[in-house]
Amino acid sequence: MLHPDTLLFIYEVTGDPGEQLPDRPESLVGVWNEDELSYLFFDRAEDVYVEALVSRRGLNLSSRHELLYKDWQTGIPDSGVSVAGLQFVLPDHSSPPDGAILLDPSVVFGDGSHPTTLACLYMLREIAAAFRIRSLLDLGTGTGIVALAGARMGIERIVAIDKNRLAVSTARQNVAANRLESTIQVEQGEARFFVDTRFDVVVANLPFQVLRELSTLRGARLHDFWVVSGISEYQASQIKELLGEQGYTEINYRPDPPWVTFAMRRIDTCS
Repeated sequence: MLHPDTLLFIYEVTGDPGEQLPDRPESLVGVWNEDELSYLFFDRAEDVYVEALVSRRGLNLSSRHELLYKDWQTGIPDSGVSVAGLQFVLPDHSSPPDGAILLDPSVVFGDGSHPTTLACLYMLREIAAAFRIRSLLDLGTGTGIVALAGARMGIERIVAIDKNRLAVSTARQNVAANRLESTIQVEQGEARFFVDTRFDVVVANLPFQVLRELSTLRGARLHDFWVVSGISEYQASQIKELLGEQGYTEINYRPDPPWVTFAMRRIDTCS
């Protein structure tokens, strides 16, 4: 786990160095892949190692940055954080409260501080409190925070998806730390390949372009509820229109400028 004052050394590389790095140094925090770029995170300078790696793999080192972990993301304080009636604490907490969720965000999105994460958790809690929810598809799981919260809410079958390898490995570690492997399945892949299986609730905190594609797929109409976040008000209006064409009606809306989160329910499930 990273201390807020840990100095991160971030190397931006054009291309993908792969999952298995040779002579992996202990200082490596993780490798984040984003389209044509990769970001290698270390907790100490590894100039010589990175230069040798990119040369060996035929990659290009674009830039090198130094940044305090607390400036990268808020992180979870030692005392923990309470969100949507749930308590999140670091795995090394000396005495976790009963029912607390152990969560190590590392350098991955999803520590419970971002408005879109908060809104998704609150909307999922409201749906789970009002309806019998047995299954959840968490698209763009990041650290696994929404999936872990869903399990604590009593949801029995959860599939958590992310296309980023570091997010997948981080989410799996958090699932294992909470001994929820029998409830939560974490998979790497693109969201569009997972919507053809029916779930009671889909939570999708994703970029607009991805959400727009998902909203037009035939599988989008299979689910009882959608919780959508990570987009602007204008973009939300477009996604709501597309989901409306699939047979959904809006049941909740939360603006957190510049973000919007909303929930929709399939019309033929409404009483």
